[in-house]
Amino acid sequence: MDSNDLIPNGWAELDYKINNIPNAFDASNTYYLPNEHNLGLLLDGSGHFLGGTTPPNLLNGSDDSTGVGYALAGLQYKYHTSSLSPFFRGFLGAANISPDCCHGTVWSFAAGGGGGLDYKVKPRFSIRLIQADYIYSQYPHVFPSTHPTQWNSVRLAFGVVFNIGNYCTPRPLSCTASATPAEVFAGEPVNVSAAGTNFDPKHALTYGWSATGGKLASNTTQSTQIDTTGLGPGTYSAKATITDPKIKGSNSAPCPAAFVVKPPPQPPVVSCVANPTRIDPGQTSTITMTASSPDQRPLTFRWTYSVGQLSGSGNTAVITATNNDAGSTIAVTGTATDDRNLSANCNGQVTVAKLPPPCVKLQDWGECTFEKDPKRPWRVDNDCKDTLDKLALRLQQTPNGKLVIVGYTDESEAAAGQTLGAQRAVNAEYYLTSDGPNKIDATRLQARQGGIKAKATHFSFVPDGDLCSGQPDLGTPVDETKIKGQTRTQPAHHEMKAPTAPRAQ
Repeated sequence: MDSNDLIPNGWAELDYKINNIPNAFDASNTYYLPNEHNLGLLLDGSGHFLGGTTPPNLLNGSDDSTGVGYALAGLQYKYHTSSLSPFFRGFLGAANISPDCCHGTVWSFAAGGGGGLDYKVKPRFSIRLIQADYIYSQYPHVFPSTHPTQWNSVRLAFGVVFNIGNYCTPRPLSCTASATPAEVFAGEPVNVSAAGTNFDPKHALTYGWSATGGKLASNTTQSTQIDTTGLGPGTYSAKATITDPKIKGSNSAPCPAAFVVKPPPQPPVVSCVANPTRIDPGQTSTITMTASSPDQRPLTFRWTYSVGQLSGSGNTAVITATNNDAGSTIAVTGTATDDRNLSANCNGQVTVAKLPPPCVKLQDWGECTFEKDPKRPWRVDNDCKDTLDKLALRLQQTPNGKLVIVGYTDESEAAAGQTLGAQRAVNAEYYLTSDGPNKIDATRLQARQGGIKAKATHFSFVPDGDLCSGQPDLGTPVDETKIKGQTRTQPAHHEMKAPTAPRAQ
């Protein structure tokens, strides 16, 4: 490389200023590292001669005998492109300084740095458009001087650069391809893209795609998409080929990108068990859901039910039956859902027993007394007739149930051995079925004989159903084959004697 100028920016002794030295040569050699092609080891040497001073040193018989030489070593970083390549460097070394004055040649420490710009003509030949370096050195003064001894030199150069070695050989073309996402379910798209390395960025490249499965949206673009509809589970590959049509031979690079079609997602597997499966109203049953995810996904649980009251959470629920649920089947549904909103249901059934029929209570419908007719203490008198007429109307308005007529005696009558209580009951029954204006069906009446209480008959209405416990004693049924009912309208001369109790057998 030819150098064209050195600006010493320094002084010799006795106030002689060193002029610019235009005559020079410069040779640089850079070895670029194998793994860091932009960084290299620099060796640089230059010689600058036929320089002068101001004022001219004519005492020596010449004004062009100043010379400077540099031997430098360092690092150089160069950004390589296909055309303009800038570079930067730093170095250390020695300077051989021989000014046209005084005490002759001196070796000095030298250090500095600089940069420049190369224009690439061919892979092995470039033109150095400019190189500018700053170099620090010193020239010591033996004689007194008013100027500094350091030289802050600027070296300007231009020339040619020869590139030798393997670095100038074009690097092999390569290609990388990617598939995103790398795992999909059938029907989900896969985006594929390819990028080349060592291709000339100024050249228009072509792309070609192929795939072992799925449908390519385009096979001639740098990036495209694969439709995976209908693909079975497995691993598939998309292959890209990048080509530089302006290069002859070895102008393409292939690269594959793999993607996986995953098996379809599996919903949870669930089952429900109720314990116990049969309960009474007011009792509880526990329903347990056993759930798992074949895909090992987290699960959440939810419960629904048809009737009853539900409590609990997670995979356990408790159902409580109410009286309103008696005789029904409670359906409890458990649902397990994973984080992909896939769910499965299971059912548990609990049978609720029927309630026993409600018991009925006796209703007190009043009484008749038999005290106003001492000669016929069994006869239905006018007061009792009025009471029985009202009872008949009430009984007709109450279609379901039976009227129980219990006849009683007092102590005096019982001592006489008379069965007047039974007779009073059947006489009241006879009036309601035969004498009264509102005839009552005999099946809705029952005459019974009570104990010792009073000269009266007591009327109790018994609704349909079973009697509740703790109800009043209604005595014993009257044997109406032996004690017959008598009409209250029978004439006085046919008055009957009071019945007597049957003899013991």
